[in-house]
Amino acid sequence: MDYSKQIQDIAAKLFAEGKIDVFVGYRMNGFDDNQVPVVINDPKEVPALVFTEKSVFNLSNYLKADHTRNKRVGLVVKGCDSRSLNLLLTESQVKRDNLYIIGIACEGVVDEKGQKMQNCIECIVPDAVVYDEMLGSPRGKKDYIVNADIAGLAVKGLVERREYFEEIFDNCIRCNACRHSCPLCYCAKCCIDQETATIYNGSNTASSAFHALMTWSLHLAGRCVDCRNCEKACPSHLPRIFCINRTRR
Repeated sequence: MDYSKQIQDIAAKLFAEGKIDVFVGYRMNGFDDNQVPVVINDPKEVPALVFTEKSVFNLSNYLKADHTRNKRVGLVVKGCDSRSLNLLLTESQVKRDNLYIIGIACEGVVDEKGQKMQNCIECIVPDAVVYDEMLGSPRGKKDYIVNADIAGLAVKGLVERREYFEEIFDNCIRCNACRHSCPLCYCAKCCIDQETATIYNGSNTASSAFHALMTWSLHLAGRCVDCRNCEKACPSHLPRIFCINRTRR
């Protein structure tokens, strides 16, 4: 799965025709074969754009930032990315007229070890659901599969479940990387932020982590698209089991 050249050509054309102000895509990180998101406002930087199975991050998260807000944006989205974008559109956080969306018929992305990510294995809507141009051959919607994390948790007894969550709460450092990386967390001020907490104080305790993470989970119930941006951002490598009520948008 390599759409680098196609994306470069599309981005160059959009800039040349004056249809976009910025383009949000991926580039190599400069150290190994992994990639990082990039926001381009200079057409000369277009050749740096890439898209392969290492293009893991959900780029719709960058539509919340000041450097893209109220601008004409070119954007690359996989299936899960486009579902979060669809919610941002539904909730009036971005304007469809300001976007040129390159949809990907996604074959799944891989982690740093080259293993296909679990959410890709379980993905039921791999194709972009909102786009102006589609790259690849659409695979169609697949039958729903219960998430392996959720299935594993369901068979645990109450004591085991408590121990599982206690370990997560004990290891949470309240950095809010999960919240900031989530495309669907767009409030300017959040009640769980340590520096501006209106409900929970900023102490790094299991109790404060419990209240903060469970509140965050409830706010995402029915909205999580399982892109795993939160897992990728977490310095403690905590699972995203909290957002178990996934949307099928």
